[in-house]
Amino acid sequence: MGKRKSFFVEGIIYQILWIFVSTILLFIIYRTIDSFFVNSVNPELPLDKFSSFYFEIGKYIMLLLGVVIIFIGIFIIQKKRFYVYNQYFEAGLNYLKNESKDLIPFHESLSKERASFIELHNYHKELEKEHELVYKEKTDLLTYLAHDIKTPLANMIGYITLLKDEKNLSEEQKNKFVDVIYENTKYLNRLSEDFFSYLKFNLNEIPLNLMDVDVNIFFRQWEEERSLSISDHILILEFLELENSIIKTEPQLLLRIMENLITNAVNYSVKGTNIHINIETINGMLKISVINDVSQNLNVNWKMATSKFYRGDLSRRISNNGSGLGLTIVNDIVKHLGGTFEIGEENKRVCAKVIIPYRPN
Repeated sequence: MGKRKSFFVEGIIYQILWIFVSTILLFIIYRTIDSFFVNSVNPELPLDKFSSFYFEIGKYIMLLLGVVIIFIGIFIIQKKRFYVYNQYFEAGLNYLKNESKDLIPFHESLSKERASFIELHNYHKELEKEHELVYKEKTDLLTYLAHDIKTPLANMIGYITLLKDEKNLSEEQKNKFVDVIYENTKYLNRLSEDFFSYLKFNLNEIPLNLMDVDVNIFFRQWEEERSLSISDHILILEFLELENSIIKTEPQLLLRIMENLITNAVNYSVKGTNIHINIETINGMLKISVINDVSQNLNVNWKMATSKFYRGDLSRRISNNGSGLGLTIVNDIVKHLGGTFEIGEENKRVCAKVIIPYRPN
């Protein structure tokens, strides 16, 4: 392929060609008319009015008319080229506004401009998809929140109504009703904490407050306190390798990570089994692994586990439906701390791995 001509250079070439061709044609016409008048003159007779007008000013008018015709041709060429150029960009703007599905071919020298329109159109499409996704997430958030609040509230209202209206309830029945109300109250509190935490981390509104944390003391104390609230499982904490026992991190966020991981492990593990927590500080990274056994008939898509509002069947039955945001919050916190989070199942054992950087003391 030869060298591509610029759209504007091409227009200039057309104008030069027009000047050259029109000048030759006008010169031929002028010489023909001039020869006609010269040959028609009889030296022995006086000039008639028409010939006299031609020789006095007519030939100059013809020359001036020729120049005007040349300039009019140049103007027409420029106008047509501008119209074509404007047509390209009107088509590009219509393509950006989704008023046309396809973008017309541009002049070969304007391929970059055409590619820019296509790039802007694709970027606009991506922004629209992101906007739709954000809108859907907000709608889902309100829908799930309304749905999850409705059930425990209905339970509480029902049992409170029974306590208020039924006069012949035994102490055992009253205590049972109070326990149900208490459990639903705790669930509502946990639900509200999950949703507010999700909103905060999702919007990155929580500033990092790094401080010195002794890994041994932190996790030993957490294990001791958490073991008291878990009756159907045994927590086994193990430190695999500690190149630094004191690290700089955000203890409140680290605590929230552990709480959500253990809650998930309890919800999805077989009763009476052990939950293993392995801790490492190596190569500037704090590595946390939470491993638990699951039942044979568990139906959970772990690839979707960090998706917003995802809940497995077992979690629905055990944890009063949950908020479906526990692992999403873990994922957001870990990203906020500059780390990575993954969870998967192999041989009926689920392993949740958190890796976050820390600054050694």
